[in-house]
Amino acid sequence: MSQSVSAVGPTEPYIVYLPGIEGSGALSTRFLHQAERYYQVTPLHYPGHARLTLEEMADGCVHALAEEGRSNAIWLGDSFGSVLALMIAQRHPHAVQGLILAGGFSKAHNPTRLLLAAKIWDASPEKWKKSYLRRRLGRLVRKYPSRFTRDMVEEFLSNAQLDYVSWRLRLLAAFDCRSTLHRIGVPVLYLGGEEDSLVDTQEEARVLREHVSGIRTFLFPGCGHFVLGERAAESLELINSFLPLGKRVAA
Repeated sequence: MSQSVSAVGPTEPYIVYLPGIEGSGALSTRFLHQAERYYQVTPLHYPGHARLTLEEMADGCVHALAEEGRSNAIWLGDSFGSVLALMIAQRHPHAVQGLILAGGFSKAHNPTRLLLAAKIWDASPEKWKKSYLRRRLGRLVRKYPSRFTRDMVEEFLSNAQLDYVSWRLRLLAAFDCRSTLHRIGVPVLYLGGEEDSLVDTQEEARVLREHVSGIRTFLFPGCGHFVLGERAAESLELINSFLPLGKRVAA
């Protein structure tokens, strides 16, 4: 895993950002820029040279943390990154002060749909993939012109690890950590959009409340899947109120 660390005082909460399935985090750029004014934030970038399992990716994230001389952190998972954050909490509880899960899930809602999407992705030419994503993300720009820009979409397309999307979709289809959620012993914040078409956020919020003792959940009305990008300021406000819980764990 590679990283770029912002220069903020060492006394501030230390947050590791885990991007979505494409590995770029471009659609959360504005949120990250706002967050870096207050906290030390390390965005991780997934290796684009191998088909790693979720377990291998989680181990690599913790190894990257150790390379920075850190033993633990608050892990902020964005969509696919939320799955990795949950995996890290299961495999490396000593490395976790708290979890922030944005648009994530503890179990695939529709594995068949994910597997079908993976097959279609594999069978599609590179040019079609970028054209499809440009059209789909263009809708976000038109809907939220003050939150997303065409430059962000182009950055997304330039840096996205498109060759690994289908592999990671298959990993998500098989993911299910609900039977072990009760083992999570740190504070957790779940952020979701009520109009998320990819994740059943109502169900996820309910399941997490049932199985995780230190959980806070918030679903944004009128918000889709890209929570941090669509509700950057509001997400940061909720994270601000959550972070003292994680700092208590560190202490």
